[in-house]
Amino acid sequence: MTNNINPGQFTILGFEGIIPDKDFLCLIEKYPPAGFLLLEQNYESPEQLTSLVSDLKKVAGETVLFAVDQEPGRVQRFKKDFPASEKPSVYIEDGLEDKYRLWCAHTSSKLAEVGINLNLAPVLDIASDPGDNPALTDRIFGDDPGIAAFYAGILIEEHKKNGILTCGKHFPGLGSARFDPHVELSLSDDPLARFEDYYWQPFIKAVESGVDMVMTTHLKAASLDPHNAATYSPKVVGYLRNNVNFAGPVVSDDLIMGGARNAVSPGDSAIKAIASGHNLLIISRGVVLQSEVLDSLKNRYARDHLFGKIAHQNAEIIRRIQSKTYFSDPRK
Repeated sequence: MTNNINPGQFTILGFEGIIPDKDFLCLIEKYPPAGFLLLEQNYESPEQLTSLVSDLKKVAGETVLFAVDQEPGRVQRFKKDFPASEKPSVYIEDGLEDKYRLWCAHTSSKLAEVGINLNLAPVLDIASDPGDNPALTDRIFGDDPGIAAFYAGILIEEHKKNGILTCGKHFPGLGSARFDPHVELSLSDDPLARFEDYYWQPFIKAVESGVDMVMTTHLKAASLDPHNAATYSPKVVGYLRNNVNFAGPVVSDDLIMGGARNAVSPGDSAIKAIASGHNLLIISRGVVLQSEVLDSLKNRYARDHLFGKIAHQNAEIIRRIQSKTYFSDPRK
């Protein structure tokens, strides 16, 4: 097998600052990524963001993904000059559905205006007490699967009107978990039936509503896979494919999070995540770590026929999703 592969096509990469540094630019010229993750630290103004998107396209191509977490509630990476959101709990009060729909419409329109084509939303987790997992505070629509699915459907619908891809998260369901995966591995003791009958219902409805991607989380649930966190679990990805009936791209949460760490190298972790069935890996910062991951993926492809087959299947999935994302330069 030849090593003629761009391992960047399986990654969404981030960088620090409003302008990428020389090392990051060299990396993405060598291995153009499938997408870029943009955070608060990358944003100064709509004009600056528009220019950044245009410049990065010159390196990575017109169909590259530009992803952001622009959720209703606490997590909104772009604040200045973007529509402000209430907490999800506020929207579910009587009479505020239209206000929520308007926020979704205005947000997706603004994202399209600056060239962002992927919103890492909606959050599909449900929990009666988000305090058990601080990662969900002021981010979810409570504990009713029907309500969570209803508001997720609105977000997906309004984003589609403006050509913005959506990504449901965090499969298999952070509402089941103890501990914040940003800090450490989340754990769940819930049985499989609880996932199927409760936590997965908003995901099933989001798939029916046309969500474009699904993100997993750094959660280990013994009933789903006693040995691996979802990030590295073929069994969990299998549940997403077969029980939730999702056929689109599966993306990892950020591999630099505390919950993603394991005893092996970052490169081996990335290989394991791809081999488990993930199509895209998010790595939000760290050029050295990103380089190690990309080199490891390329080397594994060159010497492993089965991994090469997975890589080619993934490439087709990514091409299909990128074909939906073409935007002309928003400055023209």
